[in-house]
Amino acid sequence: MNPLIGMTLQGGKYTLEEELGQGGFGTTFRATHRYLGQSVVIKTLSDTLKRDPDLAAWERKFQDEARRLAQCVHPNIVRVSDFFTENGVPYMVMDYIPGRTLEAIVFPDRPLTEASAIAYIRQIGEALKVVHRNGLLHRDVKPGNIILRQNTEEAVLIDFGIAREFTPGVTQVHTSLISNGYAPIEQYLSQERRTPASDVYGLAATLYALVTAQVPVASILRERQPLPEPRQLCPDLSAALNQAILRGMAIEVQHRPATVAEWLNLLPDHPFQPRAVPAAAPPTAATIPVVPPRPVREPIQGPEGAGRPAPVAPTSSGPGWLLSLTIVAGTALAVLAGATIARLQQPKPAPVAQSPEPIVTPTSPASLDPSPILQPTPSPSPIVRPTPS
Repeated sequence: MNPLIGMTLQGGKYTLEEELGQGGFGTTFRATHRYLGQSVVIKTLSDTLKRDPDLAAWERKFQDEARRLAQCVHPNIVRVSDFFTENGVPYMVMDYIPGRTLEAIVFPDRPLTEASAIAYIRQIGEALKVVHRNGLLHRDVKPGNIILRQNTEEAVLIDFGIAREFTPGVTQVHTSLISNGYAPIEQYLSQERRTPASDVYGLAATLYALVTAQVPVASILRERQPLPEPRQLCPDLSAALNQAILRGMAIEVQHRPATVAEWLNLLPDHPFQPRAVPAAAPPTAATIPVVPPRPVREPIQGPEGAGRPAPVAPTSSGPGWLLSLTIVAGTALAVLAGATIARLQQPKPAPVAQSPEPIVTPTSPASLDPSPILQPTPSPSPIVRPTPS
């Protein structure tokens, strides 16, 4: 257990309750605000960095992270509420977001549906637009840095520990803190231009992971180890989603969309419906009469054998009247079905494709299946002859 658990800060205002994790160069804790009774997140430098000879530089970077986060106000970005130094150690206070990271939800083998994954990625994309408008790059977009707020569908971007300012067109030093699989190749280089395209790569790689439940091949390895396309791993994904992910994960910066907005426009607006759940086709004049409800057939095939059921007199002792009504309705459907089949089977001078009544042309062999319908109606004539009273 972390020795800081139970420690109080700011004269008892905050109490550290549990360690939540480590990311970037800091450690985060869930803490309790004594006066408000609320849970908050408090982040401080990791123990390793506290012993680093260059501690002063790390403290400046940590304060920069707090300042950058405070500039980026958006519902899908974690909010900074306080910053202070105690006993020479900096602390940053943020909102506590109950929920789980997308990494915890998806891995090891629970990929999201295409619709859900796109919905979360669009939210994080909107958050990144705000980050970039403030002249910053997040540079660590991945499922582990996105929390799905409990009992909602709201995704929140966290951990700006390695975020940095960028100047368009200027070569700058990148970070040595890298998340393999989600970091673009330029972050492995000591000197390279910082552009929003770096976060485009991380966002596309995150979407790859959400729909496949697999960490993408690290960008620096992809020349020797090709990246499997998402559809190779999950064939039910749409071609549009597959292409958007690959565009966003292009190895060379110039081959990616330049901005998050451009990349989001590549995502399908209407998520693909998997083949396993096809949309139901609207009924047509050809399909309604030739597919009667199956329970109707058995009364028609009763022992009378005359093509129509024997009349059943209603009684007061049970649901006989309901059975009679069902049989009569079934007979009517059968008559209509027989008449339709007879009309379909009449000789025509030309093929069906040239018939002047295209509405009765069957859409597919499976939709007609005439054999079970012909069984209760041996010939059209007894069906259309009026029943003697």
